[in-house]
Amino acid sequence: MKREYLEVYKEAHTIHPLTKGFSTDEKYVIDQNYLLRIFPKEELERRMIEFETISKLTSFSKKIPRPIEFGELIDEEKGYMVLSYIPGADGEENLTRLNESEQYRAGVKAAGELKKLHQLNAPLELPEWHIAKKNKSDNYLKELKLINLDEHTKDRLTNYIRENEPLMQGRPNQFQHDDFHPSNLVFHHDQFSGIIDFQRMDWGDPIHDLQKIGFFTKQVSQAFAKGNIDGYLRDKREEDRFWPLYGLYSAMHIVSAFVWGMKMGPKQFEFLTGRAFEVLEDHDYFQSNIPKWYR
Repeated sequence: MKREYLEVYKEAHTIHPLTKGFSTDEKYVIDQNYLLRIFPKEELERRMIEFETISKLTSFSKKIPRPIEFGELIDEEKGYMVLSYIPGADGEENLTRLNESEQYRAGVKAAGELKKLHQLNAPLELPEWHIAKKNKSDNYLKELKLINLDEHTKDRLTNYIRENEPLMQGRPNQFQHDDFHPSNLVFHHDQFSGIIDFQRMDWGDPIHDLQKIGFFTKQVSQAFAKGNIDGYLRDKREEDRFWPLYGLYSAMHIVSAFVWGMKMGPKQFEFLTGRAFEVLEDHDYFQSNIPKWYR
């Protein structure tokens, strides 16, 4: 099939490329109603799972794209999916136009929608969360040893993670967006209107989905970041369990940021290292599970 044969393409009045974001997909907004994503053929199986998962998630939230069509562009050796398009601007652009109380309320709403998505159970054939996550973490900690950082920082992160990783045992295995931060949230008329970009989706402890707040959200808006926490943590009786896990997952994310930064080159290493040390400072090098921006 050629892309010109797609129904949304044939009947389109306007087709605009969408270039913002870090995704390698070709993206096109069609008539302000549809989003066409085109990706390499090698990703077909993984992206089919993504498409089917989004379809299941629409039962829990109306603030995500609706899946419409999935297939293969044989002539181009690529795959495609068509989703409904959520109009608006991303959170990085929109939040700066809101006052602090509006930012906070938007954060509460966004986290509330994320929590709805976390109701979807992981496929039964997947390993338990604490086993899968510990295996990943062990590999990152091995690679951390090879990175040129001060030994105190590496030892502090390693010891903290080792001491606290038993907290993951018995945690639920649910859907994770795995890239929840303002760039992947849509605002329309200065109101939160949707969660987008599910390419990194995963399965595991829902609290893990908040790990990037200190890395990518707090820098845009501390009020929105606080709203994310409060919107997710509606029941204050859960705080004693929440914060130790939030701290653990934040520390694990710092380690993975160091490792990936080294692999991605000097510019990314500098950026990710800067953010990693910022999170370390916010947690007093994990003398505290609760970051300074929330206290």
